[in-house]
Amino acid sequence: MSEAQVSRARKSRSGITFAALTIAVAAGMGLGAFLYSSLWQPEQSEATAPEGPAENSAGGDGLVTLAESLQESGQIEVEEVKHQDMQTVLSVTGVVSADQTRVAHIRPLARGVVEKVRVRLGDHVEAGDPLIEYDNVELGMLIGEYLSAVAELDRARTDLEVKRTILARSEAMLKVGATARTTHDIRAAEYRDAEARVAAARAVVAKIEEQIHRFGVTDEELGKLRSQERDAVHRTRSHNILRAPFSGVVTYYDVAEGEVVSTTDRLLTITDISTVWVLADVYEQDLAYVSVGKTVTIKVASYPTESFRGRVTYISDVIEPSTRTAKVRCVVANPGNRLKLEMFATVHIPTGRKRNVLAVPASAIQRISGRPAVFVQVSPTQFRKREIETGAEAGRWVEVLSGLRPGDRVVTQGSFYLKSALLRELIGGEE
Repeated sequence: MSEAQVSRARKSRSGITFAALTIAVAAGMGLGAFLYSSLWQPEQSEATAPEGPAENSAGGDGLVTLAESLQESGQIEVEEVKHQDMQTVLSVTGVVSADQTRVAHIRPLARGVVEKVRVRLGDHVEAGDPLIEYDNVELGMLIGEYLSAVAELDRARTDLEVKRTILARSEAMLKVGATARTTHDIRAAEYRDAEARVAAARAVVAKIEEQIHRFGVTDEELGKLRSQERDAVHRTRSHNILRAPFSGVVTYYDVAEGEVVSTTDRLLTITDISTVWVLADVYEQDLAYVSVGKTVTIKVASYPTESFRGRVTYISDVIEPSTRTAKVRCVVANPGNRLKLEMFATVHIPTGRKRNVLAVPASAIQRISGRPAVFVQVSPTQFRKREIETGAEAGRWVEVLSGLRPGDRVVTQGSFYLKSALLRELIGGEE
């Protein structure tokens, strides 16, 4: 092969090699682009895929989406926020206290030994329920005196019957001259003396009976004491039972079985808290707005969305020198005993004056994360949670100090439904 042929063969092989290398590089770049597009391009998830609006959903930004059909089933009602003429309210602090006319301090009627205690601190009792059984030492002594007095009365009555018979015979003998007038007069005097002894014995028995009745012993039980089984009755009748004077709660407890107690010992306290007093502190310059019989509203921290109705029954005649306040007593019904004694309370007292304020119905307000909030309608199917600051209350209206503007449309009925939907979403998001 000549040098020219060898040179042409080398050039041909070089061209093939460069072309192969170019194809390989191009193929590598194409594969890299493919891998990059496959591995690094963000995949569109089902959650981010464009869809139509959900029928019922809530977001972390406080937005709740609710289809119109679900709004009807949830009884969602919307009202426009506007200014209202609200009565000015005086808000003062107070403390929940027991109705002092319904507090009973249980003490024994006489010295004795406690045998059984049937209740414990905090128990609810009904009127007439047994509280404490104890051996009444004084009652036992009285029963002994009673039996002795009854026996003496029986003897006096027997003697009276004998004297009556003797006097009757003496009268018959006097008529026929069989006895002297002096003898007859002596027998008449003896009869009158026997009558006096019967009357005295009867008075002693009646006196002891009255003392025994104070310990709860009935006439029927006294009758048993006079029967042939009096000894057995005597041994058991001295055991007294202290009973609840009315329905209430045991709020004080200081008694133990086997303990010797006397009339000065306070064993239990029964308090009827179905009605309570709220003692409010009103500054002297505000007393002109308070009058007996006025209806007030009471709120406590334990039930932030609820109010209790009360009535002013007493205004103190004494001003506390250190605070310049007077105690105002409000009587409040307490169904279910929800108001606890010594709770702090806020008492809202209407003053009779009115002012124009921005207000929403009380049913629109929900407490979310410990703060008052409402749901504002931002579209036909969307509602956004909005925190507000509230002021005074008057009837069904609550003053709004901040968080809303006139014209905002808030959910007034069914707001709890939206709150539940929002909280479900938030809890689900945390998981």
